[in-house]
Order: sequence, then structure tokens, then C-alpha cells
Amino acid sequence: RTFQDIYNTVNPSVVNIQVVEAYGWTTVSGEGSGFVWDETGYIVTNNHVVADASDITVIFSDGTTTTAEIVGTDPQSDLAVIKVDPIGLPLVPVTMGDSLSVSVGDLVIAIGNPYGLSGTMTQGIVSALSRSLTVDESSMFSRTNYTIPDIIQTDTAINPGNSGGVLVNVAGEVIGVTAAIQSSTDSNAGIGFVIPAHIVSRVVPVLIAEGKFDHPSLGLTGITMTLALAEQMEID
Repeated sequence: RTFQDIYNTVNPSVVNIQVVEAYGWTTVSGEGSGFVWDETGYIVTNNHVVADASDITVIFSDGTTTTAEIVGTDPQSDLAVIKVDPIGLPLVPVTMGDSLSVSVGDLVIAIGNPYGLSGTMTQGIVSALSRSLTVDESSMFSRTNYTIPDIIQTDTAINPGNSGGVLVNVAGEVIGVTAAIQSSTDSNAGIGFVIPAHIVSRVVPVLIAEGKFDHPSLGLTGITMTLALAEQMEID
């Protein structure tokens, strides 16, 4: 019954996002998930879902379909905000939760559109915390990798199409945005990565206001200290 209540509360906030990307004379279609941020029409998703989109279609849980425009994108957190005209739309904003209070072993639920199967709900637990997720921003002039900190790892089934959807706790509060999986087959292998709500809550309002998020940078690259490196550097 609890799972049914969570689904009935959260699913109306989750949308299916379909995109068309234009490459010269060729177009490529793709899709992902997103969720309603507020009643004015702002919708949050992953940057990699909409970054190169020339056309964006949003489908709500009741089948209502409309178009959207990109408001802001942030490759470094892999978050983006799009906007629909709110008039006449079933806009049900999510309730954001406290991702800093999440613990390994917590029961969590993902809702999204894997492989285009709208309104799909899966459940699992928080498998690990404080993972790092590397995202790539490439162009013909430069290639830069960014690392998102504080990533939540979960064994909840996440597949292509879940990107931009929600991971919620048993209170139905969003604790993160489902973003990526680690798999040799590009399908669920029990290792999913979720951008935590405290990063989402910090980045999204700035994307709405300014269209971008400026991250501080020191121009340094770090590596993990291994036993071999420590011995070579003669440090304890």
C-alpha cells in the first residue's frame, strides 16, 4: 500500500521527454525523463538528455503532450531546466527531500521512462554514498571532463530512458535525479548513479534565473593516492 501511495503521489510529477537532434541533413531521436519543478512550467532533467536538442516534446503521465524550450543547462552537474507553457497543463511539483540524511541501506524508489515505457516504478536500496561521476563535455576545440561529487549509488533498476527521472525515499520526497548506470550491456546491472537533491536544489534555481551555473575552478587535477605511489614518493 505504501508503494502504491508513493506512486500515485509522485508519478504525476514525472514526465517523458522526447528530443530531436539535428545534424546537418540528418536528425536523431532520443528520450529521457524529467520532473515538474514548480507550477510555472519549469521541468528538471539531465543535461545529456536535452543539451543538443532542436525540438523537445514533453508527455505528462495523463498523456497530455506539449513542447518545451531549454532555459538553462549545466554540463558539470549534468542538470538542465526546460520550460513548458503552464496554461491548462497538469503541473504537479515534486517535494524535494534531504539527500544529506540518506544512509546506506535506505529503501528507495525510482520513477521514470526506461526504454520509453512511461511511468515505470522500481525499488531498491541505497548501495553506497559519496561516489564520483565523471561527465564529459566535448567539442571540436576542447575536451574537458568534470566530476560530480556526492553521487548516490543504488541497486534500483535504472535503464536508458530513466535519465532525468527521480529517486525518492519512502516519504515520496525526491532525494536525487537518476543519471547514469554502470553496465557492460547498457542495461541495468544493479549499479545506478543518482545526482543528490542538495546539488539539484543548489543548481536548478540558478539555471532558472541565469541560464547557467558558474562552478569555481582551481585548474588542478587530483588522483587517488595508492600504496605504490606512496612508496615511490617515500611518504607515509
